[in-house]
Amino acid sequence: MSGRPGPSEVDDRGRANLDSAAEDKYRKLIFFMPTALWQVDSRAAGEAFGRLRAEGITDIAAYLDAHPDLVEFAKDTVLVTEVNREAVALFHGHGPADMIRPVRYLFAATPDMAKRVMVAHFGGWRNYTEEARILTFDGQMRDVVFSVTYPTPPEQQDTTFITISDITDRLHTEAQLRQIQADYAHSARISTLGEMATSIAHEVKQPLAAIVTNGETALHWLSRDELNVAKVRQLTTRIVESAHHASDIIQRIRLMAMRGEPERVTLDLKAVTAEALSFVRHDIESKKIALSIDVPQSLPSVSGDRVQLQQVMVNLLLNSIQAIDQVGAADRHIRIAIRAEDGDLVAFSIRDSGPGIADADLDRLFESFFTTKKTGMGIGLAICRSIVMAHGGSIAGSNNPAGGAHFRFALPIARSEEPS
Repeated sequence: MSGRPGPSEVDDRGRANLDSAAEDKYRKLIFFMPTALWQVDSRAAGEAFGRLRAEGITDIAAYLDAHPDLVEFAKDTVLVTEVNREAVALFHGHGPADMIRPVRYLFAATPDMAKRVMVAHFGGWRNYTEEARILTFDGQMRDVVFSVTYPTPPEQQDTTFITISDITDRLHTEAQLRQIQADYAHSARISTLGEMATSIAHEVKQPLAAIVTNGETALHWLSRDELNVAKVRQLTTRIVESAHHASDIIQRIRLMAMRGEPERVTLDLKAVTAEALSFVRHDIESKKIALSIDVPQSLPSVSGDRVQLQQVMVNLLLNSIQAIDQVGAADRHIRIAIRAEDGDLVAFSIRDSGPGIADADLDRLFESFFTTKKTGMGIGLAICRSIVMAHGGSIAGSNNPAGGAHFRFALPIARSEEPS
């Protein structure tokens, strides 16, 4: 009898060698991937889910809330079976051996995420992703995007993949950018307040003058032999009202000048418009500009930062006032309209009788540092666009067919759960 293998034996050995080579290539591919990757055996969780389904459990989230020990059990029984070099580097490990263990360390900084991963697994999802935090082995906290890809039958149930992308630097850069934008907008508000110094002084002077007049009149009535209590009470009430009016004006100026974090609340755009007009009403009146406001009785609320939206409106109003004053036309008007649009937007529009916008400038209106004014900085409209876009809205500029400029911005209607 010959000692040589038969044909079937050779075929089996060849297939085994091919399978081994393919698996080796697969492992190398995984190991050198530029994304941190974990291969996980989640059969223990799958078996537990099977038992729960057999018991009639359908709301797994509520069940895990009532039995948090199952989440802790999963953290200790779901096992990492393979990792690549990016995973080792991300956690500052010494080698793959540091990572081949239960998955608990993946959830050290965001423990509640384990429950959400389990809910998605129980629900038969193919993928689950969220932004989270991880704690590296040397104690560093990192912001990451955590993604899980679950197997579905007939795939092998011991092969769940987890990928983690480090976004710490990106989030830090975005935070710096937001701070720069906030500083930029704050500087523009201060500059705008400087432009409105005369108007602001006039607004404050009115209630102060009323306080003096009513105070002097009250003293006159008090000096009479017969004290008219009703008249003195009326004058005193006027003094208090004027003082409150002056305080409100100063508070609005203070808020506009403050450097603070944006505060999103539910707003009535009609009220925000009235407050913005208080900053520029004296300029409108002193330059003999007719102002009309068209606002329906009922208007949906929007979500936004009151001061930032006032900044947008004041900037558009000042641009219109300056444009009208520039041409010195006999027809001097600004028309404001607020409308609900498309069922989920509220739009603010302002039309003026100025010279309009040159066709060559229409596409550049909202570029930073682009201006058509001799003394302009070119940041006002750029900041308006930045603020409106940060509110999930849009802004555009065009020319009226009858002459003059038309600016319009639209904001989403507020959701019911937002604070007022």
